[in-house]
Amino acid sequence: MIKLVITDFDGTLVSEDILDVICGINKKEKESIKLNEDFINGKTNGLITLKKRIDFLNGISLEQINKKLSENEYLISGAKELFEYLKNKKIMTLLHSGNILPVLKFYKEKLGITDVIGNIPRMEGNIIKGIEIEDFNGENFKYDGCKVIIDKLGINKNEILAIGDSSADGEIFKLAEVKVVINPKGGIEKQADYIVNNLFEVIDIINCIS
Repeated sequence: MIKLVITDFDGTLVSEDILDVICGINKKEKESIKLNEDFINGKTNGLITLKKRIDFLNGISLEQINKKLSENEYLISGAKELFEYLKNKKIMTLLHSGNILPVLKFYKEKLGITDVIGNIPRMEGNIIKGIEIEDFNGENFKYDGCKVIIDKLGINKNEILAIGDSSADGEIFKLAEVKVVINPKGGIEKQADYIVNNLFEVIDIINCIS
């Protein structure tokens, strides 16, 4: 029986890279996209790239972020229905991302997600001031963060389902017995137990294996 669903963020829960979207508030969306592409193509270090992108948010308020995301939630088809189903079934949910916690908390509240793992930017009141390398919890912060929560909950691997869309989710998939891939990229489909086109299909998967 599935007791926990772990999900990636960009490309899995939302259709756009939300860090790019909110960098657009400071008219830095194109620069953020370029930096991310350089990382994907192996030209830059992951944490250094992420730091530069988060630093583009300097001066943006939490209110501006919430307003931007309220205009278009960017949710993948079936996201609201899946999380409503999981809540009704009392299945816990864990969202992981390299994005900043204020963004992830917007979706946590919107979808009723149990817990989120992301990065904590430096703040001055409700204004983002950027982030420093020492603020990250290492290269594997998403895996490590998920593992800490799983261990605290006392949930076994055979009770976990993970959803992802790219090769970056391979490490997280090691924590789950059931691996679901949506719109696969980078060969992640080779690790999948199921491949779906939308999040509605995850409901059927859970019903079938429960």
